[in-house]
Amino acid sequence: MPEQVQWGKILDQTRCIGCHACSTACKSENAVPLGVNRTYVKYVDIGTFPAARRAFQVTRCNQCEHPPCVSACPTTAMYRRRDGIVDFDKNICIGCKACIAACPYDAIFINPEDHSAEKCNFCAHRLEVGLEPACVVVCPTEAIMIGNLKDPESRVAKFVNRDVVAVRRPEKETLPKVFYKGAHQATLDPLAAQRPEGGIFMWSEQGNGLKHEVISGHPGQANNVAAAMLAYDVPHRAPWGLSVSAYVWTKAIAAGAYLVPASLVLSGRLDASSTLWKWTAPLISAIFLAITFILLIADLEHPSRFYMILTRPQWRSWIVRGAVILTGFSVVLALHLFSSLLGNAPPRGLIIIGALFAIASGTYTAWLFAQAKARDLWQNPLLPLQHLVASIAAGASALSFADGRLVTVAAAATVVHLILIAAAVLTPHPTAHARLAVREMVRGRYRLAFAAGVILQLLGLVVSPALILLGLLSYEHAHVGAGQAVPLA
Repeated sequence: MPEQVQWGKILDQTRCIGCHACSTACKSENAVPLGVNRTYVKYVDIGTFPAARRAFQVTRCNQCEHPPCVSACPTTAMYRRRDGIVDFDKNICIGCKACIAACPYDAIFINPEDHSAEKCNFCAHRLEVGLEPACVVVCPTEAIMIGNLKDPESRVAKFVNRDVVAVRRPEKETLPKVFYKGAHQATLDPLAAQRPEGGIFMWSEQGNGLKHEVISGHPGQANNVAAAMLAYDVPHRAPWGLSVSAYVWTKAIAAGAYLVPASLVLSGRLDASSTLWKWTAPLISAIFLAITFILLIADLEHPSRFYMILTRPQWRSWIVRGAVILTGFSVVLALHLFSSLLGNAPPRGLIIIGALFAIASGTYTAWLFAQAKARDLWQNPLLPLQHLVASIAAGASALSFADGRLVTVAAAATVVHLILIAAAVLTPHPTAHARLAVREMVRGRYRLAFAAGVILQLLGLVVSPALILLGLLSYEHAHVGAGQAVPLA
């Protein structure tokens, strides 16, 4: 494909009549199953009777110049072509759902039939034989246009360069190549239209307890001065659930159970020949690290392809970097146990390397979450520190049953962790998405898990470290869930 071709698309909302011909044609052309969509039309009712009107938004992949899904994908299953189209290869998709978490436009889904990630790819197979995308062909009002953005004489380039057009979520700096002409702000901003009461939308209902469901529209005061009510939208799903929360928790125990005693040995406060250091710490760490691997692989849509993370890595992905870190940590634990089996204390150099791997294992998920550019709650710069402190609290709590002296370490780390939670919740948040996510965590859908997480950690300070462990798990579930509870499209 020539370098000078850069495909772009204009969605002229002044012409769109909301007929869904594009959605139907897309499903037919690309064999998209029921329940998922590469493209659909959202309806928003604006104003109050009798001065009201209905606005439409054609919603699909934005074909970003800097696509977050490509950076997050661990196997290059999501990739950007030379002509600017963001395409996908189902044969190497492992179904980790990192691309879904990363997309600020909620344009990617898991196909329920082949369990691979999928989205609009501009009907690339049609472009390659000289045909226009199916949605362009069937649109009765010519509201959808495509063209070469590098060709100043193309209709799309003329619209983009000379007319008033807008893109969705420009603050994410993805440089979308799908442009909207005449779109109302109440349709472009997913929080600008209020959610209908009872989750009752035109032709559909949302909020019926479906797994990982994210209900569209703003649940409170919409982010818009105009009266705007979301009339129709398709169901959305959060990509990561309880297994991801549990994996963060088990990984924290594995990392902390090694880091805490390693720090004590290096500082001379723990005998290197003690049973705690030679056997208890590495065994607990190894057991929970093994559970972490099991949770990670089981959460994949294609668990049999997990090896591709290491055999064909895309190194910008923190899933790949995390896999390397956890593998390195596993090697350190194996060497530690082998040294103990021989009757020797692990050498100081191995302890230092192990402590570094433990820190990396406990904190890398913060960067993995931050790579999900769609989730504003996870963009907290203190998140790496919070994960490190949680690892120390979890590891010390788990080991305190073998050595009561570590109760003090667990309590101190828990206090710091609670302070960091308070800072994350109480400090002002820069975006409406972050504020709504905090609301969903503290007072909304995940309020019980959040409250249990805080209360159990507090009780653990005076009752038992076991409550600290349960509190950390409950809080992590609330944090992971709330970060994905905000509608994006």
